[in-house]
Amino acid sequence: MFGPVIRTPLTLRDRERIEQAIAQTPLLSSSPLTALAFAPHLMWRRVLEYSWAEVQGWLCVFAKSADGLFMVLPPLGPLNPPVSSGHHSWERTYITVLSHIWTFMETHNQGTPVTRIENIPEELVPVFADAGFRLKPKDAEYVYCTRALIELKGNRYKAQRAACNRFIRSYTAEYRSYRQEDREACLRLCEHWIRQKHHALNHVSDCQEAMLARMLLHDARGAHAEVLTHHDALGLTGRVLSLGGTIVAYTFGFPRTPEVFCVLLEVADRTIAGAAQYLFREFCREHGQYLFTNTMDDSGLASLASSKRAYHPIHLVQNYLATRS
Repeated sequence: MFGPVIRTPLTLRDRERIEQAIAQTPLLSSSPLTALAFAPHLMWRRVLEYSWAEVQGWLCVFAKSADGLFMVLPPLGPLNPPVSSGHHSWERTYITVLSHIWTFMETHNQGTPVTRIENIPEELVPVFADAGFRLKPKDAEYVYCTRALIELKGNRYKAQRAACNRFIRSYTAEYRSYRQEDREACLRLCEHWIRQKHHALNHVSDCQEAMLARMLLHDARGAHAEVLTHHDALGLTGRVLSLGGTIVAYTFGFPRTPEVFCVLLEVADRTIAGAAQYLFREFCREHGQYLFTNTMDDSGLASLASSKRAYHPIHLVQNYLATRS
């Protein structure tokens, strides 16, 4: 019998709780999906209200927007798995938990269509389908061969290689670890970069794409501030690129699995030709022990999709959300 669902605000102190629960969930621990981690959620807490609840030994992570409550991850667990439990037993329990959590969200949202479960990897799709959910694809994530991103060999990487070489010829740069004292300089760079992006959007003919991009830029400001302030607590590796002591680019990432490193965000002064390409290559080089690099999705932006495709992904990681209608 399920008791009431009691939500607790999600904070930086919950990182270990969330990461352990993900690792204990069958079919999730080896997925390269970026959302199956702590940092990609908590960094957005200035935009969404995050919380978690333990439901019969399963961990559920919620987000609340102005529209209502939804789950940002499928249920995680079981947190205390039985000594002997087969896959079919796990699936039956999982479906029962899904039904209970869905009823809770629908009641909370008073029947509004906001109720959903996001960031469902392909491996869990059959379980949700068996439970009667409709699965809708979200934007896929781009995964690359890390060695290819480091070497930039051949004609297919001609443009990126030329950009890196031009940067090296034109500047004497320092690539180094992000330090907490870099925060204010990086925040200023972020604001500068946002203004540059807004200016570029004035020349985009697709009005809907420009509107979406502006909305994303508005929300990005707070997310970048969270990362720049709490990168250690979030478990992130940060690097900066500086010219003459002035930071012109920064990036952060984290290992998703022993084989996959995720690049969470990257900012570069758009007037410094080749800075973005050089920073990306060096970040990949530093993490060359990972076979694959995940640069996340394209947020539905054609321009960003074009940039990501130009690096020739070897795999698109599918991502789904579940609804009842």
